[in-house]
Amino acid sequence: MKTSGKGMTYYDTADPTPNRERIPELMENVLKTGVVDVLSVNENEAVTYASFLDEGIHKKMQELGHEELALDSARILARKLSARIDLHTTAFSATVTKKSEILIPAFKVKALRATGAGDAWNAGNILGDANGLSDSCRMALANAVSACYITDSKGSHPTRKELAHFLENRNSDMSCFVSWQSIN
Repeated sequence: MKTSGKGMTYYDTADPTPNRERIPELMENVLKTGVVDVLSVNENEAVTYASFLDEGIHKKMQELGHEELALDSARILARKLSARIDLHTTAFSATVTKKSEILIPAFKVKALRATGAGDAWNAGNILGDANGLSDSCRMALANAVSACYITDSKGSHPTRKELAHFLENRNSDMSCFVSWQSIN
């Protein structure tokens, strides 16, 4: 349990816009309390939450492109919250903290679906974290899991073997995934 100093709290909130009026309560009672170790967000979630922490985000909405705005929003979240911010977009994923930032490009694939892509990405991200992968390898794994899922004709999540095949076919550096592949 996080309150006793054990474990890691990974939080993916889903789309906040239907409950926009409750975001200040979420900020005060959850996100600002230090109980969340990892906040996983997509572009919309990052911008929405950042807009409650930095009024300047509204001006930036007119000045920045969609992905640029999402990354800037993740930076705001990382500065204002104690959590690591893990951002997933259609173009890249990023892990942002007060001290560091790593961006990994998404795989260029023909998507057959979008629904569930974030959940697949979170599964890969958590798997990478649980296996102690570096930030860049963890992001690459999450991107690969999501890419496999959105390109599967049946909408199935990839097995470890299917994921390895996907990465090998893209000439990806497999050294990142040695510890992940050895899981029984």
